[in-house]
Amino acid sequence: MNISLYVFAIGFLVFWALILSLRKKIEPKGFTVYPLFLMWKKTTRSLWFPKLALSRPFKTYEKIAMILGIIAMIGGIAMIYYVMLSLIFHPQSTTVRLEPIIPGVTISLSCLPYILLALGISVTLHELSHAVSATSNKINVKSGGFILLGIFPGAFVEPADEEFMSAALPSKIKILAAGIAVNLILAGIFFPLATYLPGYFSQGLLIEGVIPHSSAYNASIQAGDVILSVNSIKTTTFNSLATALNQSTNYTIILKAPNGSTIIKHAEAANHFLGVYITYYFPPLVKPFLLFVTWMFIINFSLALFNAAPLIITDGGKIFTELLKKISSQNGEKMSMAIQAFLLMSLVYAIMLSISA
Repeated sequence: MNISLYVFAIGFLVFWALILSLRKKIEPKGFTVYPLFLMWKKTTRSLWFPKLALSRPFKTYEKIAMILGIIAMIGGIAMIYYVMLSLIFHPQSTTVRLEPIIPGVTISLSCLPYILLALGISVTLHELSHAVSATSNKINVKSGGFILLGIFPGAFVEPADEEFMSAALPSKIKILAAGIAVNLILAGIFFPLATYLPGYFSQGLLIEGVIPHSSAYNASIQAGDVILSVNSIKTTTFNSLATALNQSTNYTIILKAPNGSTIIKHAEAANHFLGVYITYYFPPLVKPFLLFVTWMFIINFSLALFNAAPLIITDGGKIFTELLKKISSQNGEKMSMAIQAFLLMSLVYAIMLSISA
């Protein structure tokens, strides 16, 4: 465990110890406190942005949201079983994993601020969509609030229970799917940005590691160097480096050293394999923006698929239950819970396989 992880762990424990010590003082103000769980809840306004909610564009959005919600539900189920079956039958060649976000373990601590910012924005917009859709379908919102689970922020709104339960099936699905759809739409917006902007802003390829006894190793190329060009071909993307390497077996490589100086190295690779682990190299002010864009896609795509999957506590689970209740008023809910429990166990198994792979 490195020093930064120690500092993070100590700060995390001190924060939650402080919250727990203040429990009796803050609970009368609407807070609910448990170890690693903090919730603030209050009665909220009944109607949310009525002009927007009753507008024709939003009504159209709700109809689209119903379709997107079902698509995301199918996608979430497919993702769970694709990962699970791939890891069972092809564990060595499978690159897709379902790993939990654990700061300092599965993700770098340097990414944590961008993850929390993206998560906060995405969850807030998700819940806001639920609230506006409830108003659109003439259902009051009784309460709302914020949640902190460990270090991860969340938000929620609660439609009036009796009004929601007595509403028509299309209205229920619209309200539940509105949040799923906004995350799917955001993922669609940020996907091309996360895909193409890194190559556009890249100023070279940063070497993160060198394989021992490889061509790069034999040429004294080191981690921390930035590849600027190979045989006069500018290398700002992975494809440009591959193109340069495939055109020859003898390379003149211009590098930027960690101290900022420019150095030239000569390497040979009969198999066109240099032997380096690389990532994009960005100007200092651009990197935070690109990390935020990347995590906005990852967070929204993940929220859309897994919140749409029927997993008991998800919006997709509620949609699934309402659909089965429509098919079988007597046994629909029991059937839904049984199927969702099986899917939840499948998800847990897929996560366990991902961690152990």
